[in-house]
Amino acid sequence: MTYYLFLLAIPAIFLGWTLGYNNMSALFGPPVEAGIIKYRTATILAAIFIVLGTLLGGSSGMETISSIATTATLTAISASVGTAIVVLVMSAFSLPVSMTQGIAGALIGIGIIDHTTRWGIVEKVILMSTIAPFASIIIAYVFHRLISIFYNKLGSIRAKGTFVRLLSLAVGIYTAYSFGANNVANVTGAFVGKGMFNIQQALIFGAIAMAFGVLTSSRKVIHTVGGGITSLEPFDAAVALLSEASTLLIFSIIGVPISAVQAIVGAVIGVGFVKGTKMINSKTLIKVISGWAATPIATGAIAVIIYLVLKMWR
Repeated sequence: MTYYLFLLAIPAIFLGWTLGYNNMSALFGPPVEAGIIKYRTATILAAIFIVLGTLLGGSSGMETISSIATTATLTAISASVGTAIVVLVMSAFSLPVSMTQGIAGALIGIGIIDHTTRWGIVEKVILMSTIAPFASIIIAYVFHRLISIFYNKLGSIRAKGTFVRLLSLAVGIYTAYSFGANNVANVTGAFVGKGMFNIQQALIFGAIAMAFGVLTSSRKVIHTVGGGITSLEPFDAAVALLSEASTLLIFSIIGVPISAVQAIVGAVIGVGFVKGTKMINSKTLIKVISGWAATPIATGAIAVIIYLVLKMWR
């Protein structure tokens, strides 16, 4: 049984690694690009608090992902490997990926083949994934307006700099914790079922995989999110990160995993609206949104191919 669980863990860990690798941009991208936090310091902090967030608050979203389609071993493996392949390809093109859309697209594709898709759950995931970036835009806009009142009252440049560094560090930790709690369901939720992982095993495997992913993350994707959409000053970067973390935590409480990348992109756009829409790089934004649109279609197609091949060999 231990040997079987080890083999089962390989595709889950592969998916978790790609999630961390691609989504480091959503955790510390803005402050790293703004020069507030060093890249290596950011990855270490992210890894530590992703593990804590996963183990302490990651169980609530598991049921949502595992309920999209009736999951069996072949379904879970095919969905995970198919999604991981797409994430790696997107990372090569410096594109942040919505893992929620990716794993959902893979499970939906396989569910359609087997006639096991639960469309009520699918509608819930699609609705929340659509709402998430807009919620993050609104939260970022409001937070920036409110926190700016206090920030602008600080007398000296030194005091402002200290405030931004402390805020960025605290918010980065908060974001990593929220990321672990919200996104572990995307990594191992499909593996929670009869004859597969229990909740605790799913949390442990997911935590280890995501932590390893951020430690080996892509600097290119960090630049796309951290500085490619709009130019962020250190204060703006801290507010964007706070807004993303708040969005993730809200949806974790609801029990719906959402894309951390969608949350941070929405937050960056919200900050951009405060500064003026002319500051937003529309070309980069269209590139990111196009990647989101292509993700579920690509993961669904690749996962179905893997699933059919594995069924033939079984």
